[in-house]
Amino acid sequence: MSGLSALREGYERFDPRAYLRNNYGPPRADFSSEEFVVPWKLRCLAETFGTGEIHGRTLIDVGSGPTIYQLLSACDHFEEIVATDYLAVNREELQRWARGDPGTFDWSPFIQHVCKIEGRGEPWQEKERRLRARLRRILPIDVHRSEPLGAPLQPRADALLSAFCLEAVSPDRAAFCRALTNVSSLLRPGGHAVLLGALGESFYLAGPARLPVVPLDEGDVRRALDGAGFVLRRLRCYAMPPALRTGVDDVEGVFFAHAQKAPGE
Repeated sequence: MSGLSALREGYERFDPRAYLRNNYGPPRADFSSEEFVVPWKLRCLAETFGTGEIHGRTLIDVGSGPTIYQLLSACDHFEEIVATDYLAVNREELQRWARGDPGTFDWSPFIQHVCKIEGRGEPWQEKERRLRARLRRILPIDVHRSEPLGAPLQPRADALLSAFCLEAVSPDRAAFCRALTNVSSLLRPGGHAVLLGALGESFYLAGPARLPVVPLDEGDVRRALDGAGFVLRRLRCYAMPPALRTGVDDVEGVFFAHAQKAPGE
């Protein structure tokens, strides 16, 4: 069985609710201090989108998983957000949240925290409403195809966002680099890419699924972006403290990258 085939088989056991509990509940989602990883991620996103430089008609989120936190600061700057995921169970989880179905994961503490750090005095319910209104498409994607959506995105997106996807669905560094090049085709020349991902991680748990991850370092991220035709604008790294190493993965840290696609790419 090839590396990709084994990965796909493993993801058939992916449990979205277990993944959310492991990564978006305490202790990682403790909003009392930005020493915790989730507030750190939200601050990076808020500061980057808060400049107003990244804006346009369409933002595509590659490998959304069952999460929406990564879109909270972005949604103010785009008319349309396109979420994507390989797994039907994750797309269904997003659709349930977008419809406001009862029993979905409670993102309200995340939305409240983002409104607080953005500092505009906006009621959190208004941001929630706006994101639901702008999350207009939730599509299947395969980042290992040269056409990840099965057909070109027309028009291409003004910005691309991807959080904890490419390194978690690639069997090795070469596949990670190819996947980044593939998804870059969804972005217009000169468009912006915002990436969050794991550093030094080899596995994570999502219910019965134990899923392999490509262990990346900062140099891997830089080389992959350069090879895919991006100019790196900013790279920040977070070291996972011992108190947040709970056994659901072996992640050593998190990277946050803002890059821009070359004008002629």
